[in-house]
Amino acid sequence: MPPRVRAHGARLRAAGSFPARGHLLPRRAPRPRRRRALGGPDGAGAVIIESILTTVNERGAANFAPMGVEWEEDEIVIKPFLETTTFKNLEATRAAVVNLTDDVMLFARGAISDVQLPARAAAVVRGVVLEAACSWREVRVEAVDATPPRARVVTRVVHRGFQREFLGFNRARHAVLEAAILATRTHLLPPEQIRDEFARLQVIVDKTAGPRERDAMALLTDYVRRTRPEQSAAR
Repeated sequence: MPPRVRAHGARLRAAGSFPARGHLLPRRAPRPRRRRALGGPDGAGAVIIESILTTVNERGAANFAPMGVEWEEDEIVIKPFLETTTFKNLEATRAAVVNLTDDVMLFARGAISDVQLPARAAAVVRGVVLEAACSWREVRVEAVDATPPRARVVTRVVHRGFQREFLGFNRARHAVLEAAILATRTHLLPPEQIRDEFARLQVIVDKTAGPRERDAMALLTDYVRRTRPEQSAAR
């Protein structure tokens, strides 16, 4: 396999230790709970880290999904909806890559479309690493609870990778992340709430954004206007 692949052309050979599964993965006996590395002082609660989660299907085609995951140093919990490609891929290949990036344009694009991004083959698991990742965790599925509407997929970190320094999120980048989440909820929230939140976030972007963040916010704003005609008219 070439060291670099494009997601829309990626085809990965099936790894012998990761047979494709056509049925729900069995649960394993629960492990003793450990103190969460990034949780509260008593270990209660889970810190949610925003990531670009990459998975592949049985044919090796990659899927890219912005997703918040429950983060621990050695264990990451993924909670996709049951009807999503992410869940189907996790069930089939029992692996994923949790990519950390400071490029909010990728979150914006992934939130509103079935995006394909440059990627290369993962080092250990059957999957791909986002080329724009600052760092990443390759994980294997240990247990699945498929209680609707969202699964709870417990994974074990089997490899860590680092590519470049994580520059961090300023206020504009945080605002774009929030706007991306709102863009996925236009079917759930009242148009006026979406409009008001976007207006508030736009002020932050105008004050603190660079070109990349401005473009990402413009992309999301255009999407919301097109999917909510009444909101555009109200403006």
